[in-house]
Amino acid sequence: MPGPPTTPITPDAWSGPIASADGLQLVVAGPGAGKTEFLARRAHHLVANARRPASSVLLLTFSRRAAADLRSRVVALGGSAPPPASTFHSFAVRLLERQAPTVLGWAQMPALLTGPEQVGVVRRLLAEERPSEWPTGYREMLTTRSFAEEVADFMLRASERRLSPTDVAALAAERQDWRALPGFIERYRDHLTDRNRIDYAGILEAAIDVLGNDGVREEIGTEVRHVLVDEYQDTTGAQVELLRRLVRPHGNLTVTADVGQSIYSFRGADLTNVDRFADDFADLGAAHTTLLDTSFRVPQRILEAATRIGVPGLPGAPEVVHPAGPGGRVDVHVFDQRSHEAEWIASEIERLHRLDEVPLRRIAVLLRTKRRMLPELSRALDRRRIPHD
Repeated sequence: MPGPPTTPITPDAWSGPIASADGLQLVVAGPGAGKTEFLARRAHHLVANARRPASSVLLLTFSRRAAADLRSRVVALGGSAPPPASTFHSFAVRLLERQAPTVLGWAQMPALLTGPEQVGVVRRLLAEERPSEWPTGYREMLTTRSFAEEVADFMLRASERRLSPTDVAALAAERQDWRALPGFIERYRDHLTDRNRIDYAGILEAAIDVLGNDGVREEIGTEVRHVLVDEYQDTTGAQVELLRRLVRPHGNLTVTADVGQSIYSFRGADLTNVDRFADDFADLGAAHTTLLDTSFRVPQRILEAATRIGVPGLPGAPEVVHPAGPGGRVDVHVFDQRSHEAEWIASEIERLHRLDEVPLRRIAVLLRTKRRMLPELSRALDRRRIPHD
């Protein structure tokens, strides 16, 4: 089916679209095009200009740091107290603390497992498994931490995709290496229930169940009239379902997305949620797409390089993004050893700071993984007495 109607807007034409806050809206942006700023300005408009209570606007994003940044942006725009900004899990916990005793019959909130604690529980349960029930290749691995980590991750991904043990069992009919997993997932969940504990995936599942209650959904929908979500390209299936139930009473949902920035697929994020936005919420009304097609900070050469190395044809991606201006520079250096790479980066930072007088706070190093590169780079910077964090 055709996608929702799309309106490209330039930065000088933001005010009208920002004020049109009702309904289902997808705001798609290219790199540096201001999607988070757009969301912050809409939140500010709703509270400061439309005179909505701050508590009736909910900002959701994916980390506490991002939530704090989003809130600080709204504060910087001035006016009265900003609306709450939170992660999905923090919102789910607050919802459960308030509603789960009545809706789910909880006498008290279960203790939340950290990631390492969850792996520890999985490892102890795997050690108690009958090896004969597992595929031959896994039997000697049942007592290892690495296998426990893999199984814990599998269960998390299954929950994020809203796959029940029955669903996993159906898939396991075509995957013999999965045949022991459905039963183990059931035993793991029973173990947590018996001890009044819950994992991160369970928090979202329980919140979805609570919002399945008509009375709760209407009560929350009366209090929260606008939901604004940043980084929608990083949502999971469970988070989309949480949003569907949360906004059902009013249908006022704004999400922002840049599919080129989707970096959490290893955590279950599904960037195709952007392309499916209109279909996923079709029962709540027609969706509209706003395209922010002008970058505030990415100059032409850097934008062109990013476009060349990016994956073409990503679902929901803007066709054209206009650069912030001409110029920019992209250099590529290849090294045969990690230590050589670290030394070059450190020496370049030293040159930029001491010779070109670039403040250290304006220099950033992006790493694919901290574990492999950060110690080597930190030592190279220390040898030059360059402060870093």
